[in-house]
Amino acid sequence: MKHVRIWVFYISLLGGFPLGYGQQEEIPVQPIDSLEVKEKVPLSLRFGLDLYRIIRSQTTDDFNGFEVVGDLRLSQNFFIALELGTIESTQQIEQVNFTTNGTYYKLGFDYNMFENWEGMDNHVTIGLRYATSSHDQFLNNYTLLDRTRFWEGSNMLISNGFATGSRPNLNAQWLEVAVGFKVQLLKKIYMGLSLRLNRLLNDKIPENFDNIYIPGFYKKTENNNFGAGFNYTLTYRLPLRFRKK
Repeated sequence: MKHVRIWVFYISLLGGFPLGYGQQEEIPVQPIDSLEVKEKVPLSLRFGLDLYRIIRSQTTDDFNGFEVVGDLRLSQNFFIALELGTIESTQQIEQVNFTTNGTYYKLGFDYNMFENWEGMDNHVTIGLRYATSSHDQFLNNYTLLDRTRFWEGSNMLISNGFATGSRPNLNAQWLEVAVGFKVQLLKKIYMGLSLRLNRLLNDKIPENFDNIYIPGFYKKTENNNFGAGFNYTLTYRLPLRFRKK
């Protein structure tokens, strides 16, 4: 009886050996998440000054003005842009000397077309602005020309009286196409240059005069509603929070 039990043990052992030898240890499979991991993009506010207007105000006597600029980053390449400025400029155009004084603001967007390398944050942008100004025109003096052959030096400078003086409560509206770039100098400091092409929509014409110069739009010529300008900026970026792409 004892020998029978031993043989039964051996048979069962041999019978189970191939089965145990052929089994492989199961490797646990990690579940695959079908949702992609989204990279976080910093939502940030960038603000600064236009350096050109500051330098011109310090180096010329007939211009005084400044402009503050800012943009709010909503996604990787899309920015809401805002510019506010004030200008007082005295000009002599042909026989007319006048002073323009007023403020303006521009609201729109910029889209970045530059694909940065790892660790870079430079921008090459194209954008659009809606702009409006509120200003006064003051006619300082003008010259009457006498083109007769008989009297020399008969040009008359009119500095008071008819047509001279202030034209207050004027305004203008226009659109701007903006093309520019911003270079990251330090971690949060940027230098930028922006070129503008302006299209005047409408303006309030002063009595016995014209809006020859409009703050923010700059020179306006007769029968031409287009203008141009630029700014040269130094800005600082302030991170607000993080938002997914």
